Amino acid sequence: MAKLILKRGRANPLWHGHPWVYSGAILREEGGYEPGDSVEVSDFEGRPIGRGLANPRSQIRVRMMTWRDEPIDAALIAARVREARALRERLGFPSEATTAYRLINSEGDGLPGLTVDVYGDVHAVQFSALGLKRREDEVYDALAQLQPRAIVEVSAGGFAQVEGFASATRVVRGPDDLASVRCRENGIELEVEPLKGQKTGMFLDQRDNRRRVGELSRGARVLDVYTYAGGFALNALKGGAVHATCVDSSARALERVQAHAALNGLTNVETVEADAFRYLETARPRSYDFVIVDPPKFARARKDLDAAIKGYQRLNTLAMTACAEGGLLATSSCSQLVDEETFERMLAAAAKDAGRRVQVLEVRSQGADHPIPPAFPEGRYLKFLLCRLV
Repeated sequence: MAKLILKRGRANPLWHGHPWVYSGAILREEGGYEPGDSVEVSDFEGRPIGRGLANPRSQIRVRMMTWRDEPIDAALIAARVREARALRERLGFPSEATTAYRLINSEGDGLPGLTVDVYGDVHAVQFSALGLKRREDEVYDALAQLQPRAIVEVSAGGFAQVEGFASATRVVRGPDDLASVRCRENGIELEVEPLKGQKTGMFLDQRDNRRRVGELSRGARVLDVYTYAGGFALNALKGGAVHATCVDSSARALERVQAHAALNGLTNVETVEADAFRYLETARPRSYDFVIVDPPKFARARKDLDAAIKGYQRLNTLAMTACAEGGLLATSSCSQLVDEETFERMLAAAAKDAGRRVQVLEVRSQGADHPIPPAFPEGRYLKFLLCRLV
């Protein structure tokens, strides 16, 4: 097995459990290896730290799999899948109210570069790193032990190109004619299309935040911007909102909103196909009791950071302007490069621009089925602030 020795002073994060070895941290390599092979990682003094899966074409040279002297093989992968399943069962998934949840959260479950979302009896798999993609048969065999009706792979898009592997959306095991999948979230019936939707079919990380919005929506006029499949609006209506306006630039997404509303017998929902900024610019000031803005990732690379923060500030200024006196604002960022402190500073600047006083009521993140190692702040990417406008 090839060995990678780190530069002096670069091993401490790994000793504490950070799962990534950046190319700039490596002093030298001993022995040859192919992309995706197992390698041993040692500190400057030659003390073994653990083993991971290496990819010389990635800036993240090694994704750590174990801090023990053990092989990275089918048995280890199967054990990690079983551990992940046991954790979800302890967290109460699946339940009568919720059958859509994350089963494997990459580094958080010791399987870096692997995401598995469960929708009813279907497992949707996405690989974002070469190492486990090379071991996909072992992954699928381990998942098959959980007896899903079908396993599908969802294309990794840009991740595949960066990591150097081919990726396509397909049915891996199960019926070839798989289209939509029926599942539930917070007691709401949904139809998810894992072979056509964004991510693996839904954005499960906001499930608990959607439930919280529902708990606070009784009697409210709700505006759900970047609604996608209508998750926040549906929870709000279920919680007693009197009306929900759902805004998205995708006509297909808005069709799903209306279908989900009909499926659950929810009325008083309006869908608007529009750009979020353009819609908010023309919205009547202070006309909504609860405004939710859940935009896509604005900062995909560090070079995008300044523009992303300006975008978030403008978006939140407009959202605050649309929010009634004493109303609530739920605002999110899924950009990993925008940390909580930066996001809160942005919100303060937006409040100044809008001429509003803001009270932050709750600071939230992704649900418990999206665990992360404590030494891996990069894994806590989701920021969700619940605020009151006065």
